[in-house]
Amino acid sequence: MVALNPPGLAVDIAGDIWWGGFTAEITITNTTGRDLDGWSYTFDSSHKLDSAPWGAQLVAESLGDGLTRYTLLGSTWGAVVPAGGSVTVGFNGQQGIAIGQSGLLSADLLLAEPVVTAAAEEPEAAEVVVSPVPVPVPEPAESMGMEHGHVGEGHDHAMHGSSSSGEYTDITSWGTFHGSNHNSEHNELVGGRTAITTEALVAYNGLRAFAGLEAVGIEDVGEWAFSRGLTNNSQAWGNDIQGVGLWYAMQGAKVGWIADELYDPQILADIQRTARLGDPVDVMAMVEEYGHGGFADYLRQSSLEEVFINTLKMEPHYGGWMHGRTHGFLELEGVAIAHDINHLTVLGWDQSQPFMNDTFDWPQWPALDVSDETVINYYQGIVSLGDPLSANLESLPGPQSAPVVAPEAAVEMASLQPVSTAVDPEPPVDPIIGSSGGGVDVAVSGDLWWGGFTAEITVTNESQQRIDEWAVSFTSAHRFYGEAWGVDVVTEALGEDLYRYELIGSDWGRSINAGQSMTVGFNALSGEELGRRGELTEGLLLAEGTSINPL
Repeated sequence: MVALNPPGLAVDIAGDIWWGGFTAEITITNTTGRDLDGWSYTFDSSHKLDSAPWGAQLVAESLGDGLTRYTLLGSTWGAVVPAGGSVTVGFNGQQGIAIGQSGLLSADLLLAEPVVTAAAEEPEAAEVVVSPVPVPVPEPAESMGMEHGHVGEGHDHAMHGSSSSGEYTDITSWGTFHGSNHNSEHNELVGGRTAITTEALVAYNGLRAFAGLEAVGIEDVGEWAFSRGLTNNSQAWGNDIQGVGLWYAMQGAKVGWIADELYDPQILADIQRTARLGDPVDVMAMVEEYGHGGFADYLRQSSLEEVFINTLKMEPHYGGWMHGRTHGFLELEGVAIAHDINHLTVLGWDQSQPFMNDTFDWPQWPALDVSDETVINYYQGIVSLGDPLSANLESLPGPQSAPVVAPEAAVEMASLQPVSTAVDPEPPVDPIIGSSGGGVDVAVSGDLWWGGFTAEITVTNESQQRIDEWAVSFTSAHRFYGEAWGVDVVTEALGEDLYRYELIGSDWGRSINAGQSMTVGFNALSGEELGRRGELTEGLLLAEGTSINPL
């Protein structure tokens, strides 16, 4: 297929294909002699594109017969293309027709006939359309062989591919183990979670180098794990050594960098969630705060920041190895086994908590009964290939303490400190009662986390009859991200970094009986500073001077 690019713009399509989806990179080159402040790019495709591209807004128009016409509009940092320069924007998508499980994306694979058109112009403000994606109903727990009967109903289980490039090998190359629990299936990678690849070994050996240890291969790690009782079987079969070794290398790289005296299980949730949904700058800030002294600088100087962050994104359940081969029975403090401790890197659906069991919803309680000292020694033992029940990596430097400053110097430094201009958030206003099928009460709650939050919207039917359809709208400075449960989310960009959202009850959240309540929710990235933790309120969610309006 040859793209028809009018004079003034050249368009190049690249990206990566992953299981069930792809990541597209669209490079717009300005071949004119003037800066372009605004551009658009229109094309038809058989695929379903994510409604939150980067560097652009997206408008979608259904053409029928499985085709959609998409228009990308340069936005925020991607709006201006200097004369002779380029800007690369992008988006994720779900495969509408099969284009493979890996490899490179091309124009032929992304586009459908007719060919695309591009325009070097300043487009009018356009509504960003989010086409609701039906939420699949989970299979019964019994059919999954789950240990518990609770499943994550209402969550989008669409596949999100690995952030790693093609130079790394996926753990499923050495085998897959399905059926042990629902979350070991490939399609459970949601919320920025990615596949386990050999990129984790690079991060692992980077941490070993920081500790003064030589690089090892996944076979070395695998043999160590089998010798320490950290596997299902006492003897390896087939490619078990490689898969087990890669899996434990990932675990060591995820946790072993944390300073002994600063370790807390919540760090594992906060930093993995931030890596998956937030800003890399915030990830590195956490490494500086909680890691061994000098480790953050070491990552930067060694160009290992991206590798480290990509390893944090990896989902331990991916490919089934966590239960199929690395279910260790080594006992810790008489209250837990290695498998329980391994679950500390598994997060809940909203990624606000660590130590989740196989349903992503219930804490793996035995892990919480083990002392922090034993847990961090266990993970550092993975890094050093030592005894996981003994102290490890004791020679690593601790966190740098604050320098001692002479009194006169302290006075001088104090005069240079920035003055906080933060304004306390307005107190939450009373819920507003609307008229969706009668009286409707809407309340906001949820949890703040580093760089974003999880919102819980409770809608109460105060009428005397069942409501089969309901919707509410509100304006916010925050950006909806990834997944929602019990609702479809429609987003409209209003300009000045504000968005209008419509939440429409769907799937299990569509109907509310008289006098009953329904709690739905979504994740979002902070558009304004909200803090690293605490409770979400209506005042923090909504734009100043606005309210939630039942429709």
